Amino acid sequence: MILSLDTSSERLGISIFNEEKQLLYHLSIYKLKPFSEILVKKLDDIFKELSLNKREIKKVVVCKGVGSYTGLRVGLSVAKSIAYALNIPIYTYDSLSVLAYKYKYTNGNILIGINAGKGEVYSQSFKVSLEDIKPLSNINLAKLKDFEVEISNYNLVVVKNLKISGNNVINDLEDLSVIGCIYSLEKNLSEDVFIVEPIYIRGL
Repeated sequence: MILSLDTSSERLGISIFNEEKQLLYHLSIYKLKPFSEILVKKLDDIFKELSLNKREIKKVVVCKGVGSYTGLRVGLSVAKSIAYALNIPIYTYDSLSVLAYKYKYTNGNILIGINAGKGEVYSQSFKVSLEDIKPLSNINLAKLKDFEVEISNYNLVVVKNLKISGNNVINDLEDLSVIGCIYSLEKNLSEDVFIVEPIYIRGL
């Protein structure tokens, strides 16, 4: 089995796939942080509910950012602990790329924005097609007002945890544990369990 976690936003996502990458279970909870209070318990509850043994997990997938740094640290810590304890590979994905991947059917240049707090936005532009996604910029930390200016330059803008509206804007409300897992395994984004860390743009 494959366990996938997303703790990058206020929506906690836990997904379980079989080895054929078929979705067996998906839980999505809106929960104001910290996720540290519920993540491990939810995992225990899920395995009991499905009568599964944790040793059946053969891969673990987790979002490493960008997003809520506290949430990311919790998710990555739990994923790394599982990977280490079971001696299984850990796969990661970044939230901006996964959102671009999710909307790759639009075929063109799109802009992704995720709430960074403090009136700022993590943003990145991509050229997307059914075949692939290609970043057109590095991850940027911008003021919300500057990001809003950029919106008119794109046919599609996908935002997460941002109160922005427009004819070309999609507010994505789903957790990324399902699509993120598919993306990470497709791109073979395995990491060293001892080295992998959350993506953090703003200085600590």
